[in-house]
Amino acid sequence: MRWQFFIRLGHGTVPAWARYDLMDEKLDTSREGRFPERDKAAIESKTPITAPAVFEVIRRGGEQELMRPATALIASALVAGLALGFSVLSKALLTAHLPQTTWAPLITSLGYTVGFLIVIMGQMQLFTENTITVVVPALEKPCKTVFLQVARLWGLVLGANLLGAFLFGVVLALTSHLEPSTWNAVLDISAHGTGRGFSETLMMGIGAGWLIAALVWIMSTTDQGHFALITVITYVISLAGFSHVIAGGVEVGALVAAGEAALGAKLLTFILPAVIGNVVGGTVIYTLLTWAQIKADRQSHPELSD
Repeated sequence: MRWQFFIRLGHGTVPAWARYDLMDEKLDTSREGRFPERDKAAIESKTPITAPAVFEVIRRGGEQELMRPATALIASALVAGLALGFSVLSKALLTAHLPQTTWAPLITSLGYTVGFLIVIMGQMQLFTENTITVVVPALEKPCKTVFLQVARLWGLVLGANLLGAFLFGVVLALTSHLEPSTWNAVLDISAHGTGRGFSETLMMGIGAGWLIAALVWIMSTTDQGHFALITVITYVISLAGFSHVIAGGVEVGALVAAGEAALGAKLLTFILPAVIGNVVGGTVIYTLLTWAQIKADRQSHPELSD
């Protein structure tokens, strides 16, 4: 994602349909003339960005992503998959250095945020971000061409993300002799994270997908505080044990390379249900419900459809 595009928009930079907050006849703006220009600017800066404006910001960013060449998408997604391996490694490092207590996950889950910070702050391609970003243009302009563009991007990014994540897991296995205690923690984390059944993994994947979509939405409303937002949201994903398909891909790679699991089995029991769950949470639940809100706003404010 190109997050520098996702900044707070002033009322002069968004379409007419996104600027109803000061245009709505129900809002009293008659007293604005009583304030000096400096105070008017301060009032304007404190006015929350509207939901239709947020939707427009994400739509424009999604269109940019859909137009990127395949080589750029694959390269960015591959690096993102590798970088997300640091979530598993950092969590394992903390686990290896902390006592086995009931409160340890409150600390070790902080390690899980590291890879996501690298990927999202580094504007790399992450599949679960695209369950909302590139879907928004398809909702705004549903047609075969856009649907094919979404499918193309999803396929390229998901494949490259998983490849990078898997390779990172293999590297962890190949270097396990360097830090045996950390490697043992990686194995424990991986066995626990990918050891659920199909239905449970799918359900836990919904939580991760929903939270990442919410993260994208919230980050598009401001150009500040992204570090804290990413940290909090991904910390909750780890602490709750939600299934994130790419971070889980690192764990699958480690287990397969160590001979602790069969690749085919993990593809069916973890990767597939995690993908489905992430898409359901990010696209079906979060994005479509948000789209319903936008449609309701447009119906109640005809000028939003201009």
